[in-house]
Amino acid sequence: MKANKLLLFLLVLLCGTEGSNGQTRLADSLRIKLSQTLPASEKIRLIMQLSNQSINPDTLLPYLLMADSIAAVSQLKQEKENVEFIKANYYIRENHVDSALFIINGILSRYENNAVNKRQYLDMLFFKAKILDRGNRYTDALRQLYLVLKVAQIQKDTLTIIQAKTGIGWVQMEMEQYPEALRWLESALHTSSNNSYYHGYGALYSNLASTYNALGKTALAYQYIDIAIREAKATDNELFLATAMSIKAKILIDHNQQELAETLLTEVVNLRKKFNDPFYTVFDMSSLASFYASIGQTQKGIRLCMEGIQIAKENKLSSQLLMMYHSLAENYKAAGNTGMYAQTLEDIIQLKDSFNNINSAKLLGDMQANTEAQKKQQEILKQKMDLTQKNYLLIGSAIFGTLIAVIALLLFWNYRRRQTLKMNQAFADQKRNEAEAVRMAEEKERTRIAADLHDNLGAYAASLAANLNYLQPTIEAEYNALAELQSNSGAIISELNDTIWVLKKESLLLTAISDRVKQFINRIKRSYPSKEINVKENITDNILLPSSQAFHLYRLIQEGVNNALKHSEGKNILVHIISTENWEVMIEDDGVGMPVTAMQNGNGIYNMNSRTTEAGWQISWQAGIKGGTRVSIQPKLSQ
Repeated sequence: MKANKLLLFLLVLLCGTEGSNGQTRLADSLRIKLSQTLPASEKIRLIMQLSNQSINPDTLLPYLLMADSIAAVSQLKQEKENVEFIKANYYIRENHVDSALFIINGILSRYENNAVNKRQYLDMLFFKAKILDRGNRYTDALRQLYLVLKVAQIQKDTLTIIQAKTGIGWVQMEMEQYPEALRWLESALHTSSNNSYYHGYGALYSNLASTYNALGKTALAYQYIDIAIREAKATDNELFLATAMSIKAKILIDHNQQELAETLLTEVVNLRKKFNDPFYTVFDMSSLASFYASIGQTQKGIRLCMEGIQIAKENKLSSQLLMMYHSLAENYKAAGNTGMYAQTLEDIIQLKDSFNNINSAKLLGDMQANTEAQKKQQEILKQKMDLTQKNYLLIGSAIFGTLIAVIALLLFWNYRRRQTLKMNQAFADQKRNEAEAVRMAEEKERTRIAADLHDNLGAYAASLAANLNYLQPTIEAEYNALAELQSNSGAIISELNDTIWVLKKESLLLTAISDRVKQFINRIKRSYPSKEINVKENITDNILLPSSQAFHLYRLIQEGVNNALKHSEGKNILVHIISTENWEVMIEDDGVGMPVTAMQNGNGIYNMNSRTTEAGWQISWQAGIKGGTRVSIQPKLSQ
């Protein structure tokens, strides 16, 4: 069955050649190590290794969160990129293909054309092919595999060349182009004479076996599937072992050896239960359902298909869903239920139409022809260059070499310049976007707090003040208490109004702050009839302050005026607001002056120092021109 061959390539992509240790055993070993006290970088390395094992996404998630928390405080760029790779692995398991692609494309953009990261660049190209395939985007996956093959050949990476050829061969199998599939798979098999590249690589042998079986070459099919099983057992790779046994069961079913097939399928199901991965579980359910159809136990097959379809839908496993529908159609056909068989075939057609699938042999042929043409063009160009070099060797080799060197140097310089400009622009854009995001978040939070204060706390304070007017005191003590409550409630409302006034604005002009100070002075003058409090403005450059700094300045002026009223014993208080080339605010009184102990120990002085430090300003206390004290607030000279 065509759809049942899907897992072969997925195993190539998802597992690679990790067969030197058993997947389950290695995963357990990694988890034990991660429970120990280790350096942060070592933990991220182990979690990366764990993310490449066949584990359930729920099992991987706690370790992903662990790695993410480490990277959040790390200063190493590589550690942050390693965590991004782990996230992509997790998203694949959760079938969030677009999220995984977004992450890998970001990493690839940083690795491309970077000589230092050649190996990582090739790995990420190949990993992108894995993601595209898992998302059933076969056309894109095939293009990506051709790119992987090209880059691997340039880098002379034999192992990746073998893997890429195996992947392309699987696509040919999916297209039912079995002779072409065999050509690619045999090319992968004979890429190197070094057997170490093939040790534990059961996917290649499994694909060969499946292709030979489709071509009717039974002996070769059994030969290669037995090699795949032997390699999986030798490397203790239970994932490959389960897959190889499942394919052998398919071969046995095709050749009417149902009893042997049933034994193998039962063992496969038991192995799959250890992995707890719905992706592979549904695949085996499909194989078992097809087996039931072949032996006439169609009711069992139909029930199993319905269960598998439900699991595939719940986990958004589109390719496995297609396999289950194929198995369901086989069972309806074997049961003689022509109506449901026809309906299931329609469901299969609709499902295929929804896939981004490779459904045209012409497309595949064009892509292969294009690849072959590029190879021939490269060979012809190389021959011409060789002839040209020989013709000019005697008459101008020195001049030619010098010219090439100069051109290469200029190209390299221009390339580095463009890359630097591009990188600087990217960093600037990122920094600008981050700053804008922070600003918008702060603006939203500031507006929300202002609204909450106005709608909730403000309403309660206003209600409290209103209700106090209904109280009927009967003795002097109650009159005094009521007066104090009314005074405090009024102060609360005034303080809330001041706070809300600042929070509602993103930024405030210095004149707006001056106007608010005048309102504050008019409000408190009634309590100090013997004092003269004035505001003097000398503003030629009306600067704009962020709301947080505006709030600090307003509170500092309030505190300065209150201190003068309570402690100076003076008759006149002046708030002088200046903004010419630089701004400055002075609060001056004509009182007795401020004692040294008050400047050192007073809570008001401490609060004012704290506010100016937080705002990035400086504050000083000096003797006034006419006696008393003068408080000066201004930006630091370094600003």
